[in-house]
Amino acid sequence: MDHEEQIKQLRLQVPVGLRHAGLLLEKTGGDIMAARQLFIQEIQAAVLGKTTAPPELVLPLLEQHQYDIPRTLLAIEEVLYTITERILRKVKNNPEAAIDKVALAIETATPLQRNFWLSLETMTLPNSYQQAFMIIHEWLSYEDYEGFDSALYFHRELVSTTIRDMLSCPEAAAAIRDGHEDAFRLHRETVISQLYALVVNNISYFP
Repeated sequence: MDHEEQIKQLRLQVPVGLRHAGLLLEKTGGDIMAARQLFIQEIQAAVLGKTTAPPELVLPLLEQHQYDIPRTLLAIEEVLYTITERILRKVKNNPEAAIDKVALAIETATPLQRNFWLSLETMTLPNSYQQAFMIIHEWLSYEDYEGFDSALYFHRELVSTTIRDMLSCPEAAAAIRDGHEDAFRLHRETVISQLYALVVNNISYFP
């Protein structure tokens, strides 16, 4: 069997590049099975170096995903972390982007039915943390899209009470209740950070 055929046979067994396959076969004197095992050992070491997960979890997943490193790392994350935990790990420095993704995860997991906007007074979620989160997030989305004046007609009392009680943001709650846009603008970032903290501090109640 010539060198090109050896490379071809090796690549049929493992997802190795042409150059890498050639190097492996050189190291093993053209022994395809030995080259295959050497490739597997290299990939195992690479993945174990990228995660704190134990080998007994990593190695079967690596084999299951045919030694594809990105797919294996994703599978490890899915085993170790919930959807919400994975969102917070991935979106570390942008609380507003993180809460948007958490809201989508909740809406998908429940699932929630919407007619463009959610019906905040009738929607039912698994616990009070998710309920409060979605009430506030939906209002913030509405306000961002429709403007503050229009948002005052979108479940105003429910939202202001929820922000006051669940986020401990009385100033923002009062601004919404009293219709003071400038005051609300001063406290909007606090609402975002507190909504993010609501997820972080009660993560077991989220998807």
